[in-house]
Formats: sequence, structure tokens, C-alpha cells
Amino acid sequence: MDRLLKLNWFGSSKIQENQIFTLGILIVIVFILSILIYIAIKRQKVEKAPNQALVLVESAFVSLDTFSNEMHNKKLEKANPYFITLFIFFLFGHLLSLFGIAPVGGAVSVVLAATAITWVVTISLNIFYQKIHFFLKCINPLEIAGMVTPIISLTFRMFGNIIGGVVLTVLTHAFLNHIWGKIIGTEVSKESWSVINPLAIIVTPFLNLYFDFFAGSIQAFVFMTLTISYWSQASEENVKDKHRKKIKEWKQEIIKNKESVGEKSNV
Repeated sequence: MDRLLKLNWFGSSKIQENQIFTLGILIVIVFILSILIYIAIKRQKVEKAPNQALVLVESAFVSLDTFSNEMHNKKLEKANPYFITLFIFFLFGHLLSLFGIAPVGGAVSVVLAATAITWVVTISLNIFYQKIHFFLKCINPLEIAGMVTPIISLTFRMFGNIIGGVVLTVLTHAFLNHIWGKIIGTEVSKESWSVINPLAIIVTPFLNLYFDFFAGSIQAFVFMTLTISYWSQASEENVKDKHRKKIKEWKQEIIKNKESVGEKSNV
């Protein structure tokens, strides 16, 4: 996106528009934050109350963990760290665009890679829990289409929203440059007057704040939620298998009740 002051924080704009560069910066930031949080936890004394920053981080992780458990009814608790990591990855990857760096969601390859992991695990869970019933479903072409559509929907939902924000911001900035050029009676170029365009200074920051912060955060949360939903549905056992398990449980309870009644009668 075009930034307010057009600052090249990390060199040329071509580097800033590269998602590989964004991923590198993202890895460094997450690594540093992880070390700082680890050191803060180690230095925290039991007899003293934790500082506000540590409480905030703990509350955020606990909230995400609780939300994940509620989504999948504690069936995929071991996968909660992945869900939280997925949310943090896209959240920080989109927040970095506030500093003029390309958002990770703006690269279809990045979103597709995350979607591919979600899809592969979804298929694997279907095979593990439903077994032969899953392959019987594949006979129906509509079922096969339903298995493939998550790749398209997950990928282009985030990619479309992020790119849509980029396009809307660029078009708005170009329109404001045109208006400002009409006001001052000269052509406004990207290299000169657009930097000090007062109209862009007033309007553009709000667009950047919305698309980079709010929309980016929402898309990260939606992607995590849909991943949990797909995995949770895939981990549902077949209806017949459920009935068989319930029948076995009922039989065991009946046997236990009979044994307990027999022991009481013998006494």
C-alpha cells in the first residue's frame, strides 16, 4: 500500500513489496518476542504479582486456547499451539504493512501454503476417523468437489480481502492526488507533490489503519476459526461407529450394575 510519508524504511520499494522479505522480518520479530517473553517468565518471582505486559500476553494465549477448545470440544487440544501460531503469523504479517512492508496475505503463495496444510490435515483426519466410509464417499463426485472447495475458498477469501484493501487504498490515493493537482493547478506526481498532499494525509491513514489492522486481524481470526472448524468436522466419527461405541458402553454399564447388585445380595 502507499504510505503516508513514503518512507523507505528498509531500502528500495521493490524489497518492501517482496513477501519473502516480509516473512524474514516476521520470523525475526516473533523470535525476539518469544525470547523476551521467555526471559520475563523466568525472571518472574512467585511472591510478586506479574507485570501488566506479562498478564496481557498470558490472557491473550489463554483466551485463544479456550476459544480453540470450545470450537473443537477439546478433541484437538494438541493442535491448539498450531492454531494459535497460525493466528499470530497472519496477525503480525498483516500488521507489518503499517510500516510499508508488503502484507503476507497479499501473496497468494503464502496463503495457499497455509491452506494446503489445513486441507492435508483435514483429509488425513477424515481417513483416520471415518476409515472406509471416507473412501466410499469419494464415489460421489459432489463429495469430491466438496473436499476440494476449501482450498479455493480459504485461499481467495484472505487473498481477495487483502488485495482488495490494497487496490482501494491505491485508487483513493490516486484520486486524492488528482483532486489536489486540480486545486494547485499542476500535475501531481508520485515523486513530488503526492508526498505533501494534505488530502491524502487526512484520508489515507484511516484506510491504512482499517485494512492493515482491523481487516488484517479479522482475516487472521477467520482463517484460524475455519481451520479449527474443518479439523473438528473431520475428526467426527462415523454415525454407525458412534452407535456401536454407545452400545458397548451401555453393555458395560449393565454388566457392572448386575455385578454390583449380585455382590449386595451375597452380603
